[in-house]
Amino acid sequence: MTITPGLALAVIGAGTAVGMAAVGSGIGVGIAGATAAGVTSVRPEKFGKALVFQAVPQTQGIYGLLAAILILLSTGIIGGSGEDISIASGLMALGAGIAAGVSGLSAIGQGIAASSGIAATAEKDENMGRSLVFSVIPETQAIYGLLVAILILAFSGLLSGNPSATTATGLAAIGCGLAVGIAGLSAIGQGIAASGGIAASSEKKDIFGKALVFSVIPETQAIYGLLVAILIMTFTGIVTENPVSDISYGIAAVGCGLAAGLAAVSAIGQGIASSAGIAATTEKEKMFGKSLVFSVIPETQAIYGLLIAILLMAFTGMITRDFVATAAAGMASVASGIAVGLAGFSGIGQGITAASGIATTSEKEKMFGKSLVFTVIPETQAIYGLLVAILLMAFTGIITKNVTITAAVGFASIGSGIATGLAGLSAIGQGMTAASGIAATASGKDAMGRSLIFTVMAETFAIFGLLIAILIMFGLGLFNGG
Repeated sequence: MTITPGLALAVIGAGTAVGMAAVGSGIGVGIAGATAAGVTSVRPEKFGKALVFQAVPQTQGIYGLLAAILILLSTGIIGGSGEDISIASGLMALGAGIAAGVSGLSAIGQGIAASSGIAATAEKDENMGRSLVFSVIPETQAIYGLLVAILILAFSGLLSGNPSATTATGLAAIGCGLAVGIAGLSAIGQGIAASGGIAASSEKKDIFGKALVFSVIPETQAIYGLLVAILIMTFTGIVTENPVSDISYGIAAVGCGLAAGLAAVSAIGQGIASSAGIAATTEKEKMFGKSLVFSVIPETQAIYGLLIAILLMAFTGMITRDFVATAAAGMASVASGIAVGLAGFSGIGQGITAASGIATTSEKEKMFGKSLVFTVIPETQAIYGLLVAILLMAFTGIITKNVTITAAVGFASIGSGIATGLAGLSAIGQGMTAASGIAATASGKDAMGRSLIFTVMAETFAIFGLLIAILIMFGLGLFNGG
């Protein structure tokens, strides 16, 4: 068999599908298995029930295997020559593999929940049903990924043996895979929240409904990823049988996928806060409302990512196709996606702070306002990412639909996105300090000022990233039109 570039891309897609999903299932099954081994050493009669829970995170690996087999069959690697696979079809297969494989990492969150389910069931058999409900919730992210993978393979004509992909739609498929795949990591946050729900409902049965509410909150980030993937497939013509041919739209779609997918990782922070909310509501039901307020705050990072993804689709002309995009615009779109997407990881720090705010407010209601002040501080890193993304769209001419920069300048602008995006992860450290600041302020009101000073110290590194991002744009001549 002659190995062509298209065939190579398809094989990588199949490997990504089964490989990444195997990582997720392996870790998830391992987390649950570790608890199962400990429990059954004391309660060997619980072996069967523990095995049921350990099997739950295995499905992601099966989804990855299924996607890999479909890719191999549809591209003719199995049962065919595979030599006629074009680069466009290979890119489609790679996008499908990313969607099914990366979303398979959701099994990690499922393993966290299943582990708690084993412990709760070992205590009381009646806890098994409720625990299984919580444990299957993080499954949806993997289902979204598998769905998008199948849609890509179906509408590209690979499954029917009548491929119709273009290089542009092939790149768009990768954008779809990145959006729904990386957003699947939101299941880790959901698993943390579900674990808290299992522990709470095993102690207090009537908390089950409220615990479910908290557990589904981190699902929204995954839905944003799914939404962006579907919009990309629609506007690039993958599902409408009117595929775009301009490669610039495909590159821009990758930027959209990065924006929505990476920003969705903020759900890990939301899961941490939601778990604390479940615990506080179990202790005091009147904390339900206040806990929800804290829990939804890390949602904003994902909204920023969704917003930039939609703006990119609109301003690059992907939606209306009334603007001839350029490779430079596509590269600048990727830079914007990286900036707002990576900065969205700040939601993890915000979630850590919010969890402390919930616990402290549960003990002292008057701390609600002050705790909110600390909780919003790690938001600034996400705002910097959003700002740089908008500046990139504005000064590269994407917003005005007057792109005059070269493709090389557009590619170099990715440095701005990386600078501000990675520097935005400093919010994780800031969240740790802010969490302690809330506790300190609760102990003594005079501690708030000092705690705020300690908290903002980590902000300087995000400012460094923002400064370098702006200097890069200035050096590239973006502020004067390139």
